[in-house]
Amino acid sequence: MQGSLAGKAAIVTGAARGQGRAFALALAAAGADVAICDVGAAGIPTVGYAMGGALDAVARGIEAHGVRALAMACDVRDQAQVDAFIAATLAAFGRIDILVNNAGILSGGKPAHELDDATWTTMIDVNLTGAWRMARGVTGPMIAQGQGGRIVNIASVAGHVGTPGYAHYCAAKHGLMGLTRAMAGELAAHKITVNAICPGLVDTPMVAHATDEVAAAHGLSVEAAYELQLTPHLIKEKITPEQAAAPLMYLVSEAARVVTGSALMIDAGWSAV
Repeated sequence: MQGSLAGKAAIVTGAARGQGRAFALALAAAGADVAICDVGAAGIPTVGYAMGGALDAVARGIEAHGVRALAMACDVRDQAQVDAFIAATLAAFGRIDILVNNAGILSGGKPAHELDDATWTTMIDVNLTGAWRMARGVTGPMIAQGQGGRIVNIASVAGHVGTPGYAHYCAAKHGLMGLTRAMAGELAAHKITVNAICPGLVDTPMVAHATDEVAAAHGLSVEAAYELQLTPHLIKEKITPEQAAAPLMYLVSEAARVVTGSALMIDAGWSAV
């Protein structure tokens, strides 16, 4: 298999659907072996859908590019599951060169003062602490390899702006931006770059679930809720997962070896105004 990432091994979390699926397939098309994970069949209640057989289908898509795939259930809230997934990746591929921290959840509709502790804690634990757990786990192997590495955190435009009804989500994504910048400074000497991609509304099952929540909260049709969600986009359309994957492929490339601590905005102009 020839490709710009031939001989590299990548991890993509939250890879059963949406952006994660697009990220995994793009990495495989470039020649990387790819380990993918997502939550188990029980899922996380706020996600609104279960993994089912979707992860295995993504693994088959990876293998269709002539590279190796590893697929496992992994809840990034659980340190033991994170450790097992990283160990299995090292056992299967012998190395980890790229981490894409994509696992995340999205829910909203309530102001911060009406959120309960469980809702707040779950949002932070999945979207921020889970990313830290994965990054912490791969850093040792990347340093030991002595060839550098790439960590890409999938943040959000919500890591740069505040959105009423999404205080817990904004807090998690702002935190993820802080983690990105701090780790970039810590790991630069090891030639490990740490960057973030910050999408706006991406056409994924998670965002579709959020649209349903908005519709219910405001007594709107799904179509009207869709239009309401697009209000901050200067370009009035959702972003495709493949459009979100394009900046990822730049950040993991040799061309981006001097890019670290950065955030690429893929938000249809949301953060520009």
